[in-house]
Amino acid sequence: MLSLWIGNFTAYFNETTATTAMHIIGADFNDLANQNWIATSYLLGFTVTQTLLGKFSDIFGRAKVFNATMFIFGAGTLWCGLANSMNSLIGARLLQGIGAAGRQSVGVIVILDLTTPDTRGLWLGFFNLASAIGLAIGPVLGAVLSVDADWRWIFWITLMLIGLTLAIGTASLRYPVPHRKQSIGLLAQLKEVDYIGCVLSVAISSMICIAIEMGNKMFPWKSAPIITLFVVGGLLIPVFVYYELRVAEQPVVDIRLFSIPNIPITCLINFLTGAGYFGSVFFLPRYFIDIKDSGLVLSGLQMFGLILSLGFASVVGANILSQTGQVRLVGVVGGALYALGSGLMFLVGRSTPAATVIGFSVITGFGSGILYQPSLVVGPMSVKPNQVAGISGFLSFLRTLGGTFATALLTAIFETSFTNQLRGKLPDSLVNQGLGLADNHAQYPQYSDQILNALVKGYHVGTAPAVAFGVIYAIAVLFLRNVDFVPLWRRRRLAAKEETERS
Repeated sequence: MLSLWIGNFTAYFNETTATTAMHIIGADFNDLANQNWIATSYLLGFTVTQTLLGKFSDIFGRAKVFNATMFIFGAGTLWCGLANSMNSLIGARLLQGIGAAGRQSVGVIVILDLTTPDTRGLWLGFFNLASAIGLAIGPVLGAVLSVDADWRWIFWITLMLIGLTLAIGTASLRYPVPHRKQSIGLLAQLKEVDYIGCVLSVAISSMICIAIEMGNKMFPWKSAPIITLFVVGGLLIPVFVYYELRVAEQPVVDIRLFSIPNIPITCLINFLTGAGYFGSVFFLPRYFIDIKDSGLVLSGLQMFGLILSLGFASVVGANILSQTGQVRLVGVVGGALYALGSGLMFLVGRSTPAATVIGFSVITGFGSGILYQPSLVVGPMSVKPNQVAGISGFLSFLRTLGGTFATALLTAIFETSFTNQLRGKLPDSLVNQGLGLADNHAQYPQYSDQILNALVKGYHVGTAPAVAFGVIYAIAVLFLRNVDFVPLWRRRRLAAKEETERS
């Protein structure tokens, strides 16, 4: 468990520190135009790999996949620290993301292996708490290191944490794959890999993720490259489904699982869990930086209320779930809290005290943390034990894809609202800067009121989808069947009562 916690912390710590420092890194390489790829390439590698890792962990064993991906993560991190150009760093970040994906997917699978339904939520809660701490510390430390030291220290610190995780994981992560007869020998295991399914899965995931990430940034949504990526990726989906269902002997994704009524709903709530998290963290730092003129370090500290309440709620929500057995009720409460916290952001304006905004964000953080509990446990509860790893890897992919989708959607809505509010009031040369004008509005004090009012309006408009994420989640969990369970304490009490009656 310690290796899982440190590994998960490291993955999210590295993601946020590097993203915070990417402007400094871009300036150092004299290539600001491509700085966004520092974050995008990492997220791309992280997302497209997760579908494969569930099946790989069945074929090769949990320990081999966990430690192999950690080694890849370490190799990518070392490359990042030694990179001497932006293109080199982007390639290294892609490799980092591929390795970091193992912390999320395989980490969850290991916890599912080693716990019972009564204790599973608690350990998954601590797992999410580790990632929340990484997300909280990352922006602050990233800002400090990039401004007051060499940005390469971000990767050297990450490499030290990877070494510690790998040492603990190598020494302690030793148990056979449960509920499945594993082939003996590497060659026999390699023969079980669904190579065509892997290629199709990565191709579909890559095209969709690249289209979402590049849309409205490098190319307009209606441009030929974006449309082509979406169309080709969409056309490959039925090919992938047919191959996995009719041809593959060891499919990467067992399509037959989708005939189980709970699985489509589980996929939806996992997608919304990722979307909800990114929906909660998208506007808050921009509000503090653009409206309240907070620096990178201060805005990172102001995010602590949201991030730490999310991590705390992951543990508390897990305890509530394990003590009550009410999976659906916990999901409804999480969705409602998330929608409430997001909805309160409609009340935030230019003069709203920062403490009030942080208070609203704490409510959102509690809701977002609770959302994780049903989304993580319902999938494994709905399938056979030998199918747990496969479905868990796919659900991890959906959570990350949901976050990618939410980021792109909220960016597009926010930027469109912001620029439409200013069109005709400011020169087109300024309005056409889009979000660049939001970040640099202090350079145009004569337009300060118009820009700030447009920013607030953009935040309000962009908050509506975040509220919808919570509402849809709360409704969706009500349609789950046979997921509520009798908690351990109540089973013991009933057993004791029966024993007393017999005697």
